[in-house]
Amino acid sequence: MKILMLAPEPFFTPRGTPFSIRARIQALSALGHSVDLITYHLGSDLSLPGLRIYRTPRIPWMRHVAIGPSIAKIVLDVLLFGLALAKVIGGRYDVIHTHEEAGLMGAVLAPLAGACHLYDMHSSLPQQFQNFKAFNYRPVVKLFEVLEYIMIRRAHAVIAVCPELLNHVEVVDRERPCFLIENTV
Repeated sequence: MKILMLAPEPFFTPRGTPFSIRARIQALSALGHSVDLITYHLGSDLSLPGLRIYRTPRIPWMRHVAIGPSIAKIVLDVLLFGLALAKVIGGRYDVIHTHEEAGLMGAVLAPLAGACHLYDMHSSLPQQFQNFKAFNYRPVVKLFEVLEYIMIRRAHAVIAVCPELLNHVEVVDRERPCFLIENTV
């Protein structure tokens, strides 16, 4: 299979979600699949069989992206979506595998590509906004509740990284196939 993977974070950097993304790519590679990874301009390149990394355009003053929601991530996510759209228009993919907020991009791109959408849910986005004081405003949290609902309902399947997220997906859509793959060392 040919997989387009969207990773809205600095990849590879030694922190939570990038470790999980690397493990997913290693497993897919071991199964003989090819992965085109679209990620931020930040991070270190990895050399894995079947992996091609495409990075957003470099923003010279942006040398670090903090964990959690930020204005910088919004700018980078717009660039990530543009690059992903160009790859979908220019190529053929069987699966669009998205992480975190890129699940919304997958909900838009998968139908355009005629591909299945696999949403890799590492956290609940509305909960993230509640946890970061700068973004903990009821309208913002409500907006991301709606967006998360769309991401789950429009995915062909969901991967949850912990039992709490698995339960959350079941509350949103009991019929949506959801698989628990816990992040472990």
